Amino acid sequence: MLRWLFIVMFSINLMATPYCDAYMSYEKGDLIKAKHLLDPLAFKGDTKAQNLLALVNFYSSKMSATQKWFQTAATKGDLKAAYNLGIYHFMNANIKQSEKWMHKAEELNEAKFALGVLFAESNPKKAKAYFYLPAVDGNLFAKAHLCVLPSFSKDPNNEKFQELCQGFQEQASLITGKFYDTAKPYGSINKALYYLKYAVDQGNAEAMNLYGTLLYKRRGQSDEENALSYFLKAADKGNVDAKVNAAWIYYVGQKWTRKPALGYKMLLSAEKDKSAKAKFYMGILHIRGWEFSHQTVKTDVNVGYEFIKIAAKKGDVQAMQYMINNGASKEEREVYNKQLQNHYKAEEKKRALHFLYDGC
Repeated sequence: MLRWLFIVMFSINLMATPYCDAYMSYEKGDLIKAKHLLDPLAFKGDTKAQNLLALVNFYSSKMSATQKWFQTAATKGDLKAAYNLGIYHFMNANIKQSEKWMHKAEELNEAKFALGVLFAESNPKKAKAYFYLPAVDGNLFAKAHLCVLPSFSKDPNNEKFQELCQGFQEQASLITGKFYDTAKPYGSINKALYYLKYAVDQGNAEAMNLYGTLLYKRRGQSDEENALSYFLKAADKGNVDAKVNAAWIYYVGQKWTRKPALGYKMLLSAEKDKSAKAKFYMGILHIRGWEFSHQTVKTDVNVGYEFIKIAAKKGDVQAMQYMINNGASKEEREVYNKQLQNHYKAEEKKRALHFLYDGC
């Protein structure tokens, strides 16, 4: 019994290391405490600590220190730091340096995938070779890219991917389209539209809604009208977000798309479907009143705030940001900021190209 207790206590003590404390502080969003704990470890040469310290500096907007600590750990052979340095250079559009450090981290499937992305346009054959191994190992992003890449070239070796990709094309189209629906340098509206088209043509409602969103962002000569048509198609298939997007275009669109009465009807329907996004927009309509809503919703600021508060509690990002900037109490702001921080961290981890670090 005593021996068992000793082993348990010893295991607990092993977890209670400065790195583990720093890691837990980083996960909780306490960057100041994390930096305080990581600094001495990093200066003593601990590459795990150097890599995590680089991330602390990155999220503290200290880019020189970010690059310094990634490079220090990567030069000592830390693969995750080398990969992160590749991502860092990619984010800064330094493709040559990104490729260099990704090659150093090539043992990692994440680095293979990143190299595939780097070569996707310049050398599709090479890109497919990099995508293949992580795809076989279950990396959905690599598999998706691999299954849409054959459209780039007429390589006869594409046949060997047919079994892997059979029945996956629609999902591959959606996953790859989402991958490019990000900020530069990863993102590209035109690339995302290109990759999404297959899923859209197959009648995928999620793809249609995203396709419409991208067209609306692009704002070309007829993009708004086309965006509305895709939102309506997706809404007919039951996509509530598309219904809200269509409703909002009916309020804020050009003369030929403006139909506020229909917009209100659609927004009310989506709000009854418990859409947080619909509640946020309903709140905006009440706050801005008749002049903005084209005689469909009277001004009632209190009702508007109640709608937005409900949307914020449901996790709507726009609603939380609105409340932080418009009258939330100090306590409420702290809650919303924490929720947003957790949201952004979760979104970061979902991304195909994201930073890697050691846990505890």
